[in-house]
Amino acid sequence: MQPYTASTYKWIKQLTLLMGCILILSNQIKASADNTIKQNKNNNHDVQSHHFWNQHFNSNKSIDYPVIFIHGINATLADWQQTVNLISSANYCSMSYQKENKNWIDKRANQHCNIWNIRYYEPNLAKELLIGNLTLYSNRLKEMIRIIKQETKQNKVTIVAHSMGGLVARAYMSLDKESWNSVHKILTVGTPHEGVSIAPPIMNHWRDLHKNSQFITSLNKAWKKQLESGYKQWGVVGAINLKKIPSLKHIKATSTDSGGPGYVQISSAIPFGEWKEAITNKIDIPTLNTTHFGYRVYTNNKHDGLLFDKTVLQAIIWATSP
Repeated sequence: MQPYTASTYKWIKQLTLLMGCILILSNQIKASADNTIKQNKNNNHDVQSHHFWNQHFNSNKSIDYPVIFIHGINATLADWQQTVNLISSANYCSMSYQKENKNWIDKRANQHCNIWNIRYYEPNLAKELLIGNLTLYSNRLKEMIRIIKQETKQNKVTIVAHSMGGLVARAYMSLDKESWNSVHKILTVGTPHEGVSIAPPIMNHWRDLHKNSQFITSLNKAWKKQLESGYKQWGVVGAINLKKIPSLKHIKATSTDSGGPGYVQISSAIPFGEWKEAITNKIDIPTLNTTHFGYRVYTNNKHDGLLFDKTVLQAIIWATSP
């Protein structure tokens, strides 16, 4: 057997180094893949289990501010009930407006409550439909939040609001500096931030909901000033009923969460033109810290289906986090 030449030794050395680099790279790729799998596993929370929410609210991943669920138009405490039961394990409080300076509170055996389900309508809904308006509801909400902060001994709250309730909540925050500063985060779900196309003017709150109403115009003007200053505590969830369109490629500004003109358009639920950017992302995958929002996502569901929806539950994790 002839001895290796110098060039052969050099080639063997280079080959050994190359194999070593390949082994290191292979280990790095495996570690990265393992981390991705672990991360995906962590991201795919079982958000529809009591166990998850119990862990969430008892960890440093959540903030200790009370979470307030606010209903939409012509609604009751029952609207958010399924979600409230899930995340609180039925350990929650409810509050209903009765009349001026009087709210009925169900504290369920006087326990400390961090989850609140509230109703800003008075008991006589027929009367409410005649005299109610969104500015009135925002002032009622202000008093209810004052009571909740007093009950929980906290100076801030987290708001999760459906449909018209999102406008009521934003109007409350716009009342004064104290109201604005009292909200840790606000998550609006299927809310017509730019109004709705069909809103019969025969009732005040319907008049407020029209896309060209004074209420909508003034509210968005006031909020734009805050958003331009870098406010990122607002999360939005928009929805489209995909059964009403051929595919995701057919989504347009007027696509709604139940297919009809009286429902909330995606361009209104994700306002200020951001719906266009939102639908370029994968459905149900949120985007953080966009131009106007701290959290933005769209999903496939009907308007009322959003009240118990996995994508909304994921968004509530964001809303209740530091």
